Amino acid sequence: MIFRSHLLSMILYAALVAVVLAFLRRDEAKSRLKYGLIMFGGMAGGAVLFGWLMYLFTL
Repeated sequence: MIFRSHLLSMILYAALVAVVLAFLRRDEAKSRLKYGLIMFGGMAGGAVLFGWLMYLFTL
């Protein structure tokens, strides 16, 4: 494992996937940046939210 923290691994994965998807799906630089940031925020935020939701079931 690269990182000891699963959160850092997830953030790195979300960033790499967002960059690849932005280059594949958009043609202009400004729209690539916007799309990449939206994808990164959605993946990272969704994973953290889902992690908190799973934590509630362990209580």
